[in-house]
Amino acid sequence: MRLMIASVSILALLAASAIFLSGPGARLGLWDYGTGLSIIRQVALPTMIAAGAAVIVFFLSVFTARSLAPLAFIAVLAAGVAAFVPLKMRQLVEANPFIHDITTDFDNPPAIVAAADLERRNPPDYVGAEPAPRSELTTAEAQREAFPDIAPRTVETGLDETAQIVRAVVVGMNMEILDEGASDGGWTLEAAHTSLWFGFIDDFVVRLTPTLEGTRIDVRSKSRVGGSDLGANAKRVRDFFERLEKAS
Repeated sequence: MRLMIASVSILALLAASAIFLSGPGARLGLWDYGTGLSIIRQVALPTMIAAGAAVIVFFLSVFTARSLAPLAFIAVLAAGVAAFVPLKMRQLVEANPFIHDITTDFDNPPAIVAAADLERRNPPDYVGAEPAPRSELTTAEAQREAFPDIAPRTVETGLDETAQIVRAVVVGMNMEILDEGASDGGWTLEAAHTSLWFGFIDDFVVRLTPTLEGTRIDVRSKSRVGGSDLGANAKRVRDFFERLEKAS
């Protein structure tokens, strides 16, 4: 019995470790991000099974091998959390359009300039008129349907004051500012967001344009790699506007 409890617990920990390390391995250059995602898909079912088995052996350990109960409990927690990861990813895939470029201006989206020549698989150009994968809609139409609230905002503050507020908000979102300055009578800030787990880098551009009412704010957030962002760019744009509203 002790051997079985220990074996199941260790196997559950190994399965969980494969999922947990899929991202850091990509960040360290041990494999590319596609391989990391493939690891998650391949071990998803085994991890779920291991999590269930770990629960059983934990209860067995309480009654038959209490010295192994801590190991079994840790295995339950690790495998349970790891098993949740592919389930959450699947939920996000189903809940979001298969796009990776979000903008408030479909006709003239803020341009990616500073990061245009950096390492990337998705070109910096906006391709809103192209068909969105797994959909009959274009990329722009898919965004409109999924995120109708993402649109330009106009604030009553002037250009310079708004630029200061925008810069503070972007810094507060833990993004790296790549470039900022005057552009076409307005002001533009380019930044990059790096995800904690896989190290995915998304470009984030804020464009300010003076108007009679104040300052118009346009935003664009685009992933440098990957086909679907699982809703991450839309979430970031919404977060930016929420923070901006509180700071204004």
